[in-house]
Amino acid sequence: MTDPLHRRPTLSRRGFLAAGAGAGLVLAGGLLPGRAVAAETGAPFTVGLLYKGPRADFGYNQAHADAARHMAALPGVTLAEVEYDAGGRDAALAGLAARGDCGLIVATRGGGAMSELLSQATAHPRTVFLVYGDGMEGMRLPFNVATYEGLLNEAQHISGLVAGYAAKRPGGRGRSIGFVTASRTPRALRSINAFALGVRRADPTATVRLAVVGDGATPEQVAEAAGALINNHGAEVLAGYLDSLRPVCAVAEANGALCCGLHTNLSFAAPQGFLTGAEWDLGTFYAETVAAVRRGGGWPASVRGGFAAGLVRNSPYGPAVSAEARAHADAARMQLANGNAALFRGPLSDNNGRVVLPRGKTLSSSDGALDSMSWLVDGVTDVSR
Repeated sequence: MTDPLHRRPTLSRRGFLAAGAGAGLVLAGGLLPGRAVAAETGAPFTVGLLYKGPRADFGYNQAHADAARHMAALPGVTLAEVEYDAGGRDAALAGLAARGDCGLIVATRGGGAMSELLSQATAHPRTVFLVYGDGMEGMRLPFNVATYEGLLNEAQHISGLVAGYAAKRPGGRGRSIGFVTASRTPRALRSINAFALGVRRADPTATVRLAVVGDGATPEQVAEAAGALINNHGAEVLAGYLDSLRPVCAVAEANGALCCGLHTNLSFAAPQGFLTGAEWDLGTFYAETVAAVRRGGGWPASVRGGFAAGLVRNSPYGPAVSAEARAHADAARMQLANGNAALFRGPLSDNNGRVVLPRGKTLSSSDGALDSMSWLVDGVTDVSR
């Protein structure tokens, strides 16, 4: 008898495609009882999606909602989308599961207490629950629960590289780059440091000024912090790690500074000063997962990766990006995608001069050690403290 908690190895999305080509290979437990539905028939199939906050947030939720359109384009597929407030995920999840017609439920945010999710998965074994992987590392999950995670820090590194070149433009005010973040969690630090290493790769003399606004910051507070980075710290370029970076890009444009976006393409918010951005690229993965669930099996238990997995990308370059910056950024992206480079390569010191990665040691962007990151790389100054 198959252990319902048996988990298979993590796969990249490319691994998903390769494994799916093997006849009859099931990657996440046994076939769903009674769920095999030939995708080509276009039989009705409902996908439930949970968003923490509004879908049209010009940020994290919108990126997932835009990717969900790839699922809706499949024959017979309809979406049941639910927006929930802070603390309302359990009720929203229970409501979707209670419908009884969702073959797949996507929770675009993980983390927090997972008891309700596990309870619903156990109560609805014919429904697959696809959950963003934050906070679920190391957990043993039922066969009908799968996780996914795009490593946005890889795309942030490329944004940092472009920002570093842009800060060297003639007439600049000091090669200072501002970065606005909600928190100092390991996930945030991973993104901040990847960006900063990109900046320093382009210009070792550039500095990154970090402003931490808190998880509950309003768009007005975010805009105020962005303005202070320009006016008080001479920032030439603004970037960040927030649910929505639109206020930061708008402030940059209004003050003649440059900016990098996040989650989705924000070039509309800064037509003149937009450089590039770190985006999710989940549409194809979502569509492939729906197809596997409709077949009754074959979805991977866990997908985690960056460029190589096809889960992240960079926004198209803006008019302020030089040909030199484009060439170097394209080459760096290709190296990451091919596995020929590591974001974190020793010797590496933090901003207090302590060696955090010795010479000869490297950490790939998917290395589990980065999930406990607690330091800021050399060249980053936290101006919030």
